[in-house]
Amino acid sequence: MYSNRTNSELIEILDQHSMLTFESQINLKNELKKRAIVVDTTDLETSIANKLAEIKNLDYLKDFGFEANRSEEGILVTRTKKAIFTDAFAIFMGVLVFLTGIYGCINLVITFMNGDELDVFTLGFKFAIAGLVFVGIAFFSGLKRLFDYAGFQLSNRQGMITLKKRFDVKLEELTSSATDLFLESDEDTLYLKLGKHIIFTSNADNLVQTLTLQELTKAMKSV
Repeated sequence: MYSNRTNSELIEILDQHSMLTFESQINLKNELKKRAIVVDTTDLETSIANKLAEIKNLDYLKDFGFEANRSEEGILVTRTKKAIFTDAFAIFMGVLVFLTGIYGCINLVITFMNGDELDVFTLGFKFAIAGLVFVGIAFFSGLKRLFDYAGFQLSNRQGMITLKKRFDVKLEELTSSATDLFLESDEDTLYLKLGKHIIFTSNADNLVQTLTLQELTKAMKSV
């Protein structure tokens, strides 16, 4: 990533390290070390260390819409209230946008049936309103997520993994040994699975998400 940068450019980038992604910070640190550039990297290393501590603490599970609660009994993963609210709000907005699009479609059909003469701007506006149908449909992805993870729980108590999730319609509870919990990658997607069942997925190209799932898997197996 930084191999084609000069030493002075790397030092300039170092001064703005807080604006870099976590992966870019690590690559910058490695490149500085590789070239043996004498420069103070304390702030950069502190930023990386803090991020790693947050990952280890599973703080970034919230990026998936989940949170982990540890106790003497073990660890429990559930959906966050914010994620549930976000999905519900997306559904509400989707309904409004979809209905607006339906109205736009009806209005557009009536316009053509009546043979109304319209200028380009008005016609374009009517097509845009009708096109909101497809925008509204896109919002409905929150409906599937809200349903799939209603009642979701992933826990490890005394070495046994328990998963509560809707795989079809019914909320199912699966219990298995910790050895059946593993990560599997397929092109750009990383899967957290219990046996043959997918718990949830993440972007395999996102380093923070990948490390978070690795830490979660490790934490669930070490209880």
